[in-house]
Amino acid sequence: MGQSYRFQAGNMQGEIKPAESGDNPGELMIIAMPMVSNVNMSAAGAKEVECPLCGKGCWASPHLEEAAKIYAGRVIAVCTECSLRANLQKGEIPRRLLEQGKKPDDLLLPILNQIRS
Repeated sequence: MGQSYRFQAGNMQGEIKPAESGDNPGELMIIAMPMVSNVNMSAAGAKEVECPLCGKGCWASPHLEEAAKIYAGRVIAVCTECSLRANLQKGEIPRRLLEQGKKPDDLLLPILNQIRS
């Protein structure tokens, strides 16, 4: 497993670490996409997309395809802000998906289609 990053800002604390295929079986996996306002990743082959939750510009890495295969049916990709917010408010995104009658793939597939085009 790769390195993890622990952070604390006031009352907020968390850990960001690379996921492995055996992590949290059945739990929604959230991939953080770097925000366009923070970094330019076009040289790395990333494509500019909109966050499916907040609509802010972010970079979708070509590696999302791999994550979609490893975590088939239980992964979404959102901007860094939404990812951190979801980490602090566990269950918010799964509840929202359930209320809207959506599945994780409904948020991920449009992004993957943009990467493929």
